[in-house]
Amino acid sequence: MYKELILFRNELKNKSIPKYKIIGIVSELLLSRQIFLKNADIEEFLSEVFGLKFKTYLFKSRTMVVARVTKEIIAMEKDNEYKNKLYKFVQGKIDELKDNEKKEKNQFDGWI
Repeated sequence: MYKELILFRNELKNKSIPKYKIIGIVSELLLSRQIFLKNADIEEFLSEVFGLKFKTYLFKSRTMVVARVTKEIIAMEKDNEYKNKLYKFVQGKIDELKDNEKKEKNQFDGWI
């Protein structure tokens, strides 16, 4: 997932990003069990990045969440606000994964 996050970050750096790329990036993030272990984590992400709140029944299925978020992204007109927040979120996840990899590698350095 780390390599995909790097690709997503590079795409989000561009000034003009087509909506279909944003929808693809968000869909990949929402469907990933490595990024969101529980469906409840998705609710927090959507409120922070997009300012979206949905009823609780929707969060029982990730595919339903992806469909609803896709519909909302298509309807949104202010792209720059959520693009910047999405970039910051992806950057934060990259940093977390990088730190976890360093910790895992350092555990066995003393044995070798």
